[in-house]
Amino acid sequence: MSKKRPPSVVLIGRTNAGKSTLFNRLTEERKAIVSSAENTTRDQTRSTVYWKGNMFELIDTGGLDTTALDPLDQDIQNQVKMALEKADAVIFVVDGSSDSLPQDWDAAVMLRDSKVPVIMCVNKIDNEKKRREAIGEFEHLPHHRLVLCSAINGSGTGDLLDEVLEEIPAFEAPEVEDDSDKIMLTLVGRPNVGKSTIFNALVGEDRVIVSDIAHTTRDINDTTMTYQDQKYVLLDTAGIRKKSKVGNWKGRSDKKQMGAIEKSSIHAALKSIERADVVALVVEAGLQINKQDKVLMDYAQYHGKGMMVVINKWDLIPDKDPSTINEFNKYFQFHLKANYVPLVFVSGLEKQRVTDIFKQAAAITAMRSYEMPQEDLDNILKTIMKHAPKEQKKLIAGQPKKLLELKSITQVGINPPAFRIRAAKPKNVATAIVHKIKKMIRDRADYTGVPIKVFIEKK
Repeated sequence: MSKKRPPSVVLIGRTNAGKSTLFNRLTEERKAIVSSAENTTRDQTRSTVYWKGNMFELIDTGGLDTTALDPLDQDIQNQVKMALEKADAVIFVVDGSSDSLPQDWDAAVMLRDSKVPVIMCVNKIDNEKKRREAIGEFEHLPHHRLVLCSAINGSGTGDLLDEVLEEIPAFEAPEVEDDSDKIMLTLVGRPNVGKSTIFNALVGEDRVIVSDIAHTTRDINDTTMTYQDQKYVLLDTAGIRKKSKVGNWKGRSDKKQMGAIEKSSIHAALKSIERADVVALVVEAGLQINKQDKVLMDYAQYHGKGMMVVINKWDLIPDKDPSTINEFNKYFQFHLKANYVPLVFVSGLEKQRVTDIFKQAAAITAMRSYEMPQEDLDNILKTIMKHAPKEQKKLIAGQPKKLLELKSITQVGINPPAFRIRAAKPKNVATAIVHKIKKMIRDRADYTGVPIKVFIEKK
């Protein structure tokens, strides 16, 4: 009998064994960041694998080192153990280009004692010599099955997937997965504003590592969940610093690797904005808005995404009274220059009002596809023309300005809503007139959190 949810298969192994490269190969995506720097992968990265009519969820984890004492390393180990507790099978990845290490033995013994089916994947095997050497080196480790493969070129990965299907419950892959009813919600912001804490609060488990060390989140963490009968794909992203600081890791011996990792993380975060239906800009209640917040807001607006600002750590603001929220509203709206964007006040740590993020995302998504009645647009045009607007044009001294000819306003698109103004002379339509039309459109439709586009064409 098939499970109601796809089986869970976890990639486990020491750092730099090639887990993330293997994850990308098996999922046919480039979701996990790949680097030779230790602990590049920190959180659980998840995606679906389809093979021979079946499917399962594959989870990439950080490097497993049971001897590590660093707090961040300990967080990574806890993430690995959490994933293992819910796993239907494990792919234990070892580096076939080197000798087995004590960390490999420790991991093998831990997995043997866990009673979860284990397939040992000896990675980085791309020729016959390495194949012979790897078998002699790793066959004595405790394991259930052993497969030799190369994640980089894909050799042996089909055999690996065959072995996985032997160990997990059958789960038939649907012919077509319908994502049309899902809301893609992306959390973005500067480092350490609490995106991962909010992500965990919304998901209901510690899926990602929360730390006061900057740049803890690197991969894009996403999960599909349902709230009040609405499906969401929730994405947590890496904190984004100012462009001038990106890649700047002075004082570190591995600064080139760290810079490359950060650039990859930011590229993935920006791509997640482009994929999103709604972008939630997370800011810390006790911090001032800076240029980077505005850049992220502008980027989401440029791509026509629904937007909200999530004010996190609201519980840390002292002496709040009924006017406090109004003061914060005025401050953020003034500095972000986007008074149509709603503010949501939450505490990710205390899990206060975090579900308001889902509610706001649903409302914004509904309005992104709203089509205004043509009658309302006609009335807007009549109101504008009633005031006899003049053309914007440089004239010879003493020459009067001509009346502006606007012929029609129509809606020509959704997601985001787009409106076309037809004019006799488009270049002579003043910017103030366009702003006035935008305001009148918003007065007639609740486009809260929704950017609208207005462009002018010759009649």
